[in-house]
Amino acid sequence: IQQGAQEQKYNVRKSDVAKTNELAGVGGKVDGKLFIPYKNGELIEEGDSIVEVIKEAWSVPTRIPFASEIKVEDGAPITQNIYSDAKGIVKYFLLKGDYIERIETIKKDKFVEEKGLFAVIVDDNNREAARHYIARGSLVKVEDNTLLDRGDLIAAPKSDDQVVIAEWDPYSEPIIAESNGVVKFQDIIAGVTAVEQFDELTGESRLTLNEYIPTSYKPAIILATEDNEVITYSLEPKTSIFVTDRTEVTIADILAKTPKAAQKSSDITSGLPRVSELFEARRPKDPAHIAKINGTVSFGKALRGKKRLILTDEQGRMVEQFIDKQRTVVVSEGDFVHTGEKLTDGTISSHDILATLGEKALYEYIVEEVQMVYRRQGVNISDKHIEIIVSQMMRQVKVVDSGDSKFIDADLVSKKKFNLENEKVIRLYGEPAIAEPLLIGITRAAVGADSIISAASFQDTTKVLTSASIAGTVDTLEDLKENVVIGRLIPVGTGMVELDNVKFSVADSKTK
Repeated sequence: IQQGAQEQKYNVRKSDVAKTNELAGVGGKVDGKLFIPYKNGELIEEGDSIVEVIKEAWSVPTRIPFASEIKVEDGAPITQNIYSDAKGIVKYFLLKGDYIERIETIKKDKFVEEKGLFAVIVDDNNREAARHYIARGSLVKVEDNTLLDRGDLIAAPKSDDQVVIAEWDPYSEPIIAESNGVVKFQDIIAGVTAVEQFDELTGESRLTLNEYIPTSYKPAIILATEDNEVITYSLEPKTSIFVTDRTEVTIADILAKTPKAAQKSSDITSGLPRVSELFEARRPKDPAHIAKINGTVSFGKALRGKKRLILTDEQGRMVEQFIDKQRTVVVSEGDFVHTGEKLTDGTISSHDILATLGEKALYEYIVEEVQMVYRRQGVNISDKHIEIIVSQMMRQVKVVDSGDSKFIDADLVSKKKFNLENEKVIRLYGEPAIAEPLLIGITRAAVGADSIISAASFQDTTKVLTSASIAGTVDTLEDLKENVVIGRLIPVGTGMVELDNVKFSVADSKTK
């Protein structure tokens, strides 16, 4: 910060500052990261906060679709009706640096020009009951120190007109010109690969590609830019073309639009098979390709009828993924994607989430997908019930390197057995085994339980008992199910687990 000859420096780590694409809600969480609300060279006043920490309550916007028309300027405030969340007296505060300063001069119908104005609701014990942020451009509807009931209006926009942030066509995927230049058609032939259709809304006719195109034709729009570069836009079936051959276009002009696939209506009968698919850890029939790294999307030369999609990270590392020609790619050239983000249409596989993002992300994904099915029907289920099921699905691991343990490679063992064996090996200064997390269906997880009685009481009783007798397996009756089956006291409560491995003996008279 400079003022004449005076200069004040503040150092922050680059990795702690939220990137533009993260603020756009493209993927991942930005809670706890830093946000700089000013541009380089912008004038600020003393007391203004130059670096803000993104809180969980921030309304980070969802991703605006590709080729949308932005209707607001960068940094413009968005006003809305603000209602009291609690009963009490309203007091106004203004953010000054890291602190809020009491402002007692706020009157009714005041037009808010300051940044960082808060309305704090104070209860009978003079404690904060609720806090509301009032954006610039709002009109204050209640004076300072006014008694409010829950739901009373505190502030409102200056006008009743709703603010449109962006506009886009939700039914089609546009192809836009990336530069100024001249377009040329390739294999777009009326009567062969395309048909001329009349648009009643515009009164114009345009070419639309056929649903079925002979394999010998590869329809595309080729853009020759002013910099003597050639950009090729491959076209999908049913694409409507918005330009004519050999015409000049400018940057951001719409060249064509591809209709999106129709969304199927979903109800509980179609949702329950999805729940079953998740809990049984089945791979979906049409698995979507997901990004394996954070990076920028580009397309390479097709190989054997498959599209070549290339992801390049900030260090220049490249990962190639080959996608069937029939699959619809939902990202565009130059898009930045995060690890785990969908690249094609289809359903994301739970196994891909585990391999790419890890166990925590898999927990969140399965819980959210299952809850989505039931929420549509108005059914509220606590997350903990679903998390217990997922924890049972994740209790086994696959041995990758056996080390000096008794396991062999590709063994499927419980996490408990794996950790106990590794502890023994480490105590003997051996090489511990290495395993990777594994997702198995809840049915298979029950049959593969460590307890013989627990596994045999569910399914495949003969198989489980036969395998256990051949291996000479011992059931230590440590969990609930096996103790319930044989009628023993179940091992629950607040007892000291550490006493299980303690041996007691009777002291003689000399030591008493």
